[in-house]
Amino acid sequence: MIDNDPGVPGLSRVPHPADSSTLPLYMVFFFLLGLVGFAIYGMADGGTALVLAIIVSGVFFMCFLILFTIYWLGYLLKGHAIWQARQQARSEGPSTDGYPE
Repeated sequence: MIDNDPGVPGLSRVPHPADSSTLPLYMVFFFLLGLVGFAIYGMADGGTALVLAIIVSGVFFMCFLILFTIYWLGYLLKGHAIWQARQQARSEGPSTDGYPE
């Protein structure tokens, strides 16, 4: 992950949600459940078990993809916040983007 930069003023010392290990654990958990569902799909003889295995496998993989998207979006937002804090520290104050207050 992106390290906290102690040289940048204004950054809080509260850990960012992207640094939490809970979300990657859930991602791995849902990925493995999706693989198990896919394996059941491969071993199913047909009929109702096949349809149920496809649905379960698809749901778990979709949960994995949603969590993966949330994780990387948080990672990118954290990187942007650090970049923005560095830019504000260089200009010695928050930028107003050319608009008067």
